[in-house]
Amino acid sequence: MSWISFAPDLSSAGQHFDREVLSVVDGAGQAVDVVVTHVDRSGPVAVPVVFVRFAGDVPKDLAESAVDEPPEGRCVRFPGQDRLTGAHTASSIVADTAIDEVVGIGTSVTPDAVVDTFGFVRPSFQDGRLVLLVEPAAGGVFQPAEIEQPHECCGGRH
Repeated sequence: MSWISFAPDLSSAGQHFDREVLSVVDGAGQAVDVVVTHVDRSGPVAVPVVFVRFAGDVPKDLAESAVDEPPEGRCVRFPGQDRLTGAHTASSIVADTAIDEVVGIGTSVTPDAVVDTFGFVRPSFQDGRLVLLVEPAAGGVFQPAEIEQPHECCGGRH
């Protein structure tokens, strides 16, 4: 499987950046199974870059954009993502999706630990692996560290 990268102009997307990225990717008409966003800070201005992994070969017209894999980033699409609604054990998340590991923030996560996804999961791509960061939640379960709709802090002044 091969990756390509591109830097779309989504400056007007705002809080809907992930949705706009997926719209651009899906509009290309190619079978893409993994989409990762990354912030490239190598230039004078940080630029969002999108990495997509094709389920098959990279289309010939995109072959010049082929890269090894993303250096890191947030995964906005991955195989098995649609199955992660409700509560699942950490071991079933790893077994039933492309997520390689469930990692607790400040705590360990056992294979039988329950993760309530609340219908939204955003793993990170780290060292060639998909890692789902979770944190303790009410009721003795875990929840993904990144939630779908975080509230603004301090009235949005930060």
